[in-house]
This record gives sequence, structure tokens and C-alpha cells, in this order.
Amino acid sequence: MRKSYTGALLGILCCFFLTQPLYALDVNSIEEVDKIPNRYTYYQSASSSSSRLPQKFSLYQSTLMEKNALAEKYDLREDLATLRIKDQKSSKSCWAFSTLSVLESNVQKTTGEAVDYSERHMNYATSKTFLQGKINPWGYNRELDDGGNPMIGLSYVTRGSGPVNEMDMPFSEKESKIDLAEIEGKTISRKINNYVVYPTICKEKQADGSIKYTDGMENGTVYTETEVQDIRNQIKEHIQKYGAVTAMTMSGSAFEDYYNFNMTYPAYYNDNSQLEANHQVTIVGWDDTYPVGNFSPYHRPKNPGAYLVLNSYGTTGRFPKGLYYISYEDALVESCAVGVVDTEKANYAQIYQHDPLGISSNIKINGSKNLYGANVFTRSQTQKIEVIYEISVASQVEMDAELYVNEKDGNLNSEELKEVSNGMIHLKAGYNTYKLQKPITLTGDKFAVAVQYKGGENDAYIGAEIPSASKYWAIATSEPGQSFVGSNLNDWQDLSNTSIKNANICIKVFTQNVDDDIISSVYQIDEQNKRISQISPHTYRQVFETNLQTNANLKILHENGENIGTEEYLATGMRLVLNDNKSYTLAVKGDLNGDGEVTLTDVAKIKLHLIGLRLLEGAYLQAANVDDDQQITITDLSRIRKAYFGEINL
Repeated sequence: MRKSYTGALLGILCCFFLTQPLYALDVNSIEEVDKIPNRYTYYQSASSSSSRLPQKFSLYQSTLMEKNALAEKYDLREDLATLRIKDQKSSKSCWAFSTLSVLESNVQKTTGEAVDYSERHMNYATSKTFLQGKINPWGYNRELDDGGNPMIGLSYVTRGSGPVNEMDMPFSEKESKIDLAEIEGKTISRKINNYVVYPTICKEKQADGSIKYTDGMENGTVYTETEVQDIRNQIKEHIQKYGAVTAMTMSGSAFEDYYNFNMTYPAYYNDNSQLEANHQVTIVGWDDTYPVGNFSPYHRPKNPGAYLVLNSYGTTGRFPKGLYYISYEDALVESCAVGVVDTEKANYAQIYQHDPLGISSNIKINGSKNLYGANVFTRSQTQKIEVIYEISVASQVEMDAELYVNEKDGNLNSEELKEVSNGMIHLKAGYNTYKLQKPITLTGDKFAVAVQYKGGENDAYIGAEIPSASKYWAIATSEPGQSFVGSNLNDWQDLSNTSIKNANICIKVFTQNVDDDIISSVYQIDEQNKRISQISPHTYRQVFETNLQTNANLKILHENGENIGTEEYLATGMRLVLNDNKSYTLAVKGDLNGDGEVTLTDVAKIKLHLIGLRLLEGAYLQAANVDDDQQITITDLSRIRKAYFGEINL
């Protein structure tokens, strides 16, 4: 059995001070086994009244509500065209294999696209030293093949270092240091918008055979069976809807008694809570009826039920199918469940961030139910028109939040910070991306993004990158003027002037450059078909251009090529021309005859289309899709008819 160090889960609370006591909670991290204390440790100052992060079950509650609403058995392979069986061979890269399995399964589950990403690139891009003594500026405090964890892997993606396709950097069992340039300049295939970290469940088997469920913190949460089942249901729901999740376990010859290898899919159960995880695998299914008798006679759970997990030891030896089962009652299997929710193709021009290592800690001020965190960024290309279209926030606690932007100069005050999230947004424990309804054009050399973290009945926590008890984040750095904390929009402290050194807040900003391209938060721009839709009837050119962002020179032409007049409505079939070399056809909602209005003729045209007598095509077909559901139905007919009679506006 090969040994792959990924280590044990931590939850360490450290003390810092601003004007009030400030705390940081270490991220759920995994390191080499021999470098991690077996027990969770809690450090508290004399002035501290806080003992742990609160668990908020009212927010975590499963959407299915009841266990019976989930199938007794599920296998992700049934819904995927392929599930790559991986082999890390003698490497210590199980964390990279598992984390990318989670990402690959999410992409395939949500888009239908089978992808294969490079574990080798993830391993190198997160390591520190390269040939000729060169230091990777975004490397963690780890050397090549020095273990890792899912938080490192996910931060590698969210910071824009990867993933890259397997063919761009194929896996090699025996690695050595390479030139730093070899990991640079690769095509980034995907962007993670949201991932979720599920509540930690640690299990301690009692003398009577029962299990005590905790969050692993000293004096922390003790879960009820109902609460554990609810978290377990969330994990199952995630697998069914979004793809696989990570899991921790043990591997190596010292733990063979915990396995039963005498079956196609071996069974495993660890009932020793003193053991520390040294291997990361991937949960791809479950079986609530999995028999107790399938497990080793030396270590046998009390109740049936197990997760189906994907290993990274290939299909030779004792894992002939590449998968095996782990009991629900296993001490570690639910201690670090992390899954990807939402991804898209990497379509940004720039990521502004001060936290390339990702979240490692939380910041709080005792008794504060509302906290503010902000990052100030310096623009990299002020000569171009640049717009903010997405803001991402990492958190270890589920809570509400509000977002603010100062696009002019980066000053932090209530007069210049504008609220952009239209009220509260909800942060999951993990990584959260908010897409702005209207992109914000940056106008100064600097800009600022602030977040109000709302704890509700509990203290508020700010997710941060801080040199923590985990060795991997020990080399985190920061500079004055980057990250700030405050009690309101006019009361800020630079983190570099506090006792928290080398700390930055986990807020990222994604921008796009507007050159010959065009962006709009009001209209739908279809680059593939070169079409702009969702334009309301009775729209004049001036209003239309106000809702576009581009550096290009614009022309709007009739279908015959003539310029439109200033008093004319935009109409379906007209063309928007950029710099005389790029053209988009316009589709005005409900305008099916090209006059820019909704008339009785338009009602007749959609009726004829629905009964198949005269089908609409191109921009006119798009104009009929007034509810933007990508199909023409009786609902579209109803809305166009109501618009004609003046009952609604399209």
C-alpha cells in the first residue's frame, strides 16, 4: 500500500488585537501526518469570551428535509459519461488527484463536458522552489510532492493559476525540480464561481458502542444524530446535483486491519478517533443499506450504510475497480467534505486579489455582530476601459453580507462606497461569487471593494489569508494599504498596523477590458450568433448606447445598410457595427416584423410559428423568446399579446 501524505484536519483558534480583541480561526487544513498534533487545540486570551465558531443549523438545513426523500443508493457513474480512475503511483499527490476529480465531475455533471485536468501542474504551481533557486511567488510553504489539501487545490483554481488540461502538463510519477517558466503561460481552462465546505463531523466511539459527534474543536459543538443526518443529506444532495466531494481517510500497511479486501469493492471502517488522516479520496456515491458484515471483523461499524469513494491507486492490486466503500460511522470520512458548486470558462481579463494562498483564517472582534472588511487595489492597465463584473468572497462561516465599491479612487468612506449587491447576499462556508447586475467602469488608478459581514445573532467573521498554524500558509505576506477592517464604512484600520501581520482579506475582483468588444448588463450579447437581444420595444439609439460599454466606434444600420435616424426606434433586424469590422444583429422583444413596436402583426406571426405554418428564424425567432427561456411557447404568445394591449411592458 502506498503512502500519500495529506495529513489531519485542524481547527486552531489564535489571538490577535486591534482596538478590541481580534481572533483568527485556522482553516480546515490537511498536512503531513507527523507534523500535525493529534488533538484540536484552542488558544484563548484572558480577555476573550469566545470559544468557537458557531454552527448555524438553521442555515445549513437540507433542502430535502427528510432522509426518505433521498434514494437509498446512488452512484455518480450512472450520470456521467466517464469517471476517470486515477493512479498517483508512488507520488504523494492524492490531494491533487482528489481535488481535480471533484472539479472534473462538477464540470461534467453540470455541463456534460468530460474534462481531464493536470494534477502535475497543480502540484508544481503550488510548490515553492524551482531550479536555480527560483522561488514561486505564489507557492505555498511546501516543496514539490510535499503533501497538500483541498483548500490549496481550490485556491490554485480561484486565484487563476489553473486548472490546465492534462495534455499541457501530463502526469509523471517521478518528479524533480523544473524551471519556473515551465508552469507559466498555460491556458487556464476553467473558473470556479462557488465551492462549499460542509460542517466538520468528527466521531468518537464510546465504550457502549455509540458514537459522539463533534466539530473537532475543544469545547466545541456536539451534534445530535438528527444534525449529523442533515449534514450527511446535504453532502448527498451535492453529489447528486453538483458532483463529487472530498473526504479524508487512512492509507498504508499499518491500517490493513481496517479494510476488508475480499471483494470487488473493498470495505473500510476506522473506529479509532486518535488516528490522523493521511490520504484524500473522493466521495462519488452512497449505499444506505451497505451491510455491516462486509467490513473487517476486527473493525466493524454498528449500523449499515457507507459512502462509495474514488481512490487514486489505479485498478491494480487491492482496488481492482479503483473504488471502495467507507462506513458512515468512520471517524474521518465526514471531517473535510468540500465540493464545487458552479464553474464557467475562464473569461476574465484580470483578477485583482491580495490572497493568492486563499483563506486560512477568520477575523472577528468580540461582540461585533457586524464587521466590515475591504481591499484597495491598484489598477494594472489604466489606459484601457476596465469594468468590474464579478466579486468573490471566501468565508468559513455561513452568513449574510453586502458589497460596496468605490470605482474612482480607492478611498474608504460612506460617501464614496456605493452598495452594489441590491441588499443582502448570502455567503456559504466556502467561496462565493457575486455577478454584478450592471458592470462598474473603473475610472481611477485605484479602486476599493468592501464587504459588510452580518453575523445576525452571532459574532461576524471575516475570511482572511493569515500565516496560521498550518505550515502551508506560513509564508503569507501583505503590504500596507491593501486590506482594512472596520466597524462601519467610516471607521477603518489597515491590517498591517495591527498585531495581525502579513494578513489580507479574501476578496477578489474580476474585470474585463472593453476594447473592440462590447459588454452590457441590460442586454444579452450572443457572441456565437453575433446577436444582441432582450431589447425593449420603443428603445431609442441614445438609450441603447447608454446601456452598452465598449471602446469601439458604433454604427446602427437598417437591414439595407442605411444609418438609422435619431428619432427612430431600434427594430429587430437592425445591425450594430463596431469599428466597421464587427457586426451584431438586434432582436427587440416582441417585434417580429421589424418596426420596433409590438403590433397585432407580431401577435399573428407568433401564432403562425406556434402552429407550424410560418416559422420564425434568426433574430426574429430570438425576438419572440420574450421570457428568455430559449424556447417559443404559449407563454411568449401571452406576453406579446398583453404587451400589444398595454397590460405589460416587455
